[in-house]
Amino acid sequence: MRLLSMPGWRECLLRWLSTGLLWWLAGMLLLSSHKLYQQGLIVLLWLPGLLALLSFAQVRRAWWQPGAACLALFAAWSAASVLWSEVPVPAKELKIFLYLGLAANAVLAMALLDAARFWRVLAMLGVLVGLYAWSALLVFYGWQDRPWSARVVGTGLANHPILAAQLFCVMGIVLLFLRDHLPAWLRGLPWYVALLGYLAFLLLSQSKGPWMAALATLLLLPLWCRGYRPLVCLGAAGVALVAVYVGWPDILLQRGLSFRPDLFVQALLKIQAQPWLGIGFDSPYALAVPALGLSYEHAHNLYLHIAVLLGLVGLGGWLLLQGWAALWAWRARSSVQGRLCLTLLCFAAVALFTDGVGPWVKPREEWFCIWLPLFLCLAGAALQRRADNRVVESV
Repeated sequence: MRLLSMPGWRECLLRWLSTGLLWWLAGMLLLSSHKLYQQGLIVLLWLPGLLALLSFAQVRRAWWQPGAACLALFAAWSAASVLWSEVPVPAKELKIFLYLGLAANAVLAMALLDAARFWRVLAMLGVLVGLYAWSALLVFYGWQDRPWSARVVGTGLANHPILAAQLFCVMGIVLLFLRDHLPAWLRGLPWYVALLGYLAFLLLSQSKGPWMAALATLLLLPLWCRGYRPLVCLGAAGVALVAVYVGWPDILLQRGLSFRPDLFVQALLKIQAQPWLGIGFDSPYALAVPALGLSYEHAHNLYLHIAVLLGLVGLGGWLLLQGWAALWAWRARSSVQGRLCLTLLCFAAVALFTDGVGPWVKPREEWFCIWLPLFLCLAGAALQRRADNRVVESV
């Protein structure tokens, strides 16, 4: 315990956590081993977050908020559904709840210990990943000599076109709103180049779900964002998507709706069979697509997947958590962080309607679309409450 009270311990943890945030993204893009990636997360992100929780009361107090209660309720129901799962669930599979709590705690810890550094690190990661997007395009179409009609994928563990596009869209939104948190030398050309990298990757991924989510976000953005820069940048993205539709309509039509309606109908039938409790956490199920002669293991719709596994009660818990996040972000829309969270929540809500394996998965690409917006809302709410308390104390 003497270590926890040493001078410089706070700064040590902040540098440790900053390295962990870098690993969270860079490891996803550069590594091909899930095991090594997760081990790095444990050592570089989750462990310093846990030490911060033990060391600083302000980190512990950050968990006393409605959003954390909503998250706990959803997690508790999900874990309880093991009792009626259709197949036995190994105890080790329940570690996912611990993983999520540790990840959320790490984000809260860094935000509470040094909010300015937290937002600055996120913004700089936005630049770094945006520049990486260009390298991914060069590797795919240059070094690998793929035709321009091929769907680009990322490298490392981000090797799925849809999930990689979701990840890059999320980080592009982060960079878009956090420009003022960057060092001055990154606010000019590097910022624009990184944003264009995100846009190019999104277009060349040919992923219609993220395209729809980006357009929906563009249309709704004026409700909470009055500044011209986000509108201009997202407007450019909208123009680019329209240009794709006009210039290369085959890209939009060649895969149709990818049998999503068939999957949705099959998922609804599963829900109808066990509407309230679902089939239980981690229970396997198959959705048949007769036209393909194949079956899929999930509905390609996060909300339907949750309802199949956890029932309408579980879906209600997820929507409660999302509703709290949206309400907090709307009330905080006068701040950059509030507008950022609203935009991320809007994009994620639409993107996960056409793809999403489920919230309870080990750390992978989906986390950035499913959980990062919620983690940022938890951090923003904790910071806002601390600021409000200081105002009250000063009166």
